[in-house]
Amino acid sequence: MNHNKINHFIMTMLCLLILTSCSISNKGTIAITKPIRTIENIGSEKEGQLKQADIPKIIAIARLTNDTSADEAGVILRAVLQSQLSNKNFQLIHSKEYDLKNPDNNLSPEQMAKILGADAILTGTVTDFKRTYAGIYAQIKLGVKIQLISKEGKELWQEEKSITSRAGGISTTPWGLLLNAALAALHLEDKNLFAAADELGRSIAVSFPEPVGYVGSPLPNLDMVIHDGANKWLKYGDKLSLAIKGQQGLRAIVDVEGIGSFDLKEQQPGYYYADIDVDKRWNGDQKVVTGKLVDARGQITTKLSTTGLVNFDNLAPSNVTDVVVEFATPKEIKLAWNKEPHEKVSYEITLQSAQKTLMIKATDKNSITLSGQFQPFEPLNISVVALDKAKNKSFTTNIQATVYPLKLSHITQLSSVLSGRYSGTSLLSKSNSPYVVANKVVFPQTSTLLVEPGVVIKFKQAANITVKGRGYFWGQKNKPIYLTNESKLTPSKKFLVVDSANTVELAEMIINDAGIGLDVKAGEVVADHLTVKNSKYSAINMGGNAKVKLINCQLSGSSTSAIVVSGRSRLQLLNCVFSENSPFHIQNASPFAIKAKNVTFDKSAVRAVLGKIKLEN
Repeated sequence: MNHNKINHFIMTMLCLLILTSCSISNKGTIAITKPIRTIENIGSEKEGQLKQADIPKIIAIARLTNDTSADEAGVILRAVLQSQLSNKNFQLIHSKEYDLKNPDNNLSPEQMAKILGADAILTGTVTDFKRTYAGIYAQIKLGVKIQLISKEGKELWQEEKSITSRAGGISTTPWGLLLNAALAALHLEDKNLFAAADELGRSIAVSFPEPVGYVGSPLPNLDMVIHDGANKWLKYGDKLSLAIKGQQGLRAIVDVEGIGSFDLKEQQPGYYYADIDVDKRWNGDQKVVTGKLVDARGQITTKLSTTGLVNFDNLAPSNVTDVVVEFATPKEIKLAWNKEPHEKVSYEITLQSAQKTLMIKATDKNSITLSGQFQPFEPLNISVVALDKAKNKSFTTNIQATVYPLKLSHITQLSSVLSGRYSGTSLLSKSNSPYVVANKVVFPQTSTLLVEPGVVIKFKQAANITVKGRGYFWGQKNKPIYLTNESKLTPSKKFLVVDSANTVELAEMIINDAGIGLDVKAGEVVADHLTVKNSKYSAINMGGNAKVKLINCQLSGSSTSAIVVSGRSRLQLLNCVFSENSPFHIQNASPFAIKAKNVTFDKSAVRAVLGKIKLEN
């Protein structure tokens, strides 16, 4: 069998086992009305019954120690014992008073009995805890060993018991549906041990030594209190279903700790039920649910719900702050934000383009990487919202991001007037275009310059841009980058200077009316679809060990040759057109021959190339 068939077989067998133990109501529905619990006496009570004179009249319950991995088991079982023993004929000191007098839990039973004025202290250890959950079937095992210690330190009584509780089933009645869902759910988390603890505590209370007291009318019989709020976070608009099973014809009430009391209606004899609308003012977690049956004499039977604690949350989480785009490429976008350490929330991220919603993602971390196919230079709207366990939402935090061909982070968008030195990663954006270069501008060795499609850069007379680091001029066919003079009357001598140890990329760029359009002192320049027109001197100057590769370029109207090559620089041309340049189209003083393929020279120059050139087919 494969894995899926084995799982299906197991679930089928579980359903058959459950159905064979079901009871059938007179309405033809199938339901398990109670969990199946088995109590095992591991150790009998102390030999010899206590005499009435020796039974303590005033007792307190110590904190139970725990030998299991379920940290809450001792706390829950102690609370159940406090509830079960409170109806006995002795005075029971509240556990809160015990804890107040022994906050560090380091005093002996004899010491605490003396401090509290008690005759005896009930103490013990949780010895066993195991749980199993399989959809509609759940099982939990809980064991405890307890002792009653007198104020003199003598063991008056002891007992060791364990309980195995099994629950689950199928039903079509409101009571049955709620019961089966609640009983199965109570084993999902360690904090929901009430079912087993309540039954075990009740068993212990039956055999617990008790002084003789007044015997009055029997109290109402209350069998079970259930609800459907376990393992949930409820908020305004939700409903909490409450139910009691017990003696018929009485008044049924359910108290939700710190929230209020609610009357239940008897739907069938002995079955009381109500759906409660959650109020927007209710907040708080781990609320105890207690059921009550009240008879005509006003006698009340109280029982804790064994189906777990209830959580309410109507408070929106804190707004998401410090959202940053760490990088945005055509394949990945990474976001990060500040996370409030005290809040348990998840985050929903929505990514939208101008036309549509691209994706919605969720995470419980304070960062996320979104994978997809994104368009370069596409502006994206990103929203981040925090959600708590009840699905309350914070206000939406919105930011914008632009997709770039490279993985770049901490990008600074420059203002429209450029002057001086810029470090880090700087962006000339279409939104701030046109840019005016007021003075000499330098991007140093460790910097990166990005220029978006469609940007216009205007140069004052003594101004230029020098790139010593990395440079990416990302023009597009219908959105070229323009470099021109701010004033034709006072043109700049140079526009763009490259003096870098890195590669500088130019794409779809148009340079008009420069003194020298591009001056490459060092580094490697790759230019695709570069157009340079009407340069007063040269379109491109090259020197030192510079390397320049021109692809699909048009150079025209230069007065001292379109390209001047000097030093030991190297030039490579592919699919380029030269026109209206004088006295030469290219002047090469480098010892290296120019590599040229599919290059067109018009007849305007005295000589097309002065120097070495190697033409390739």
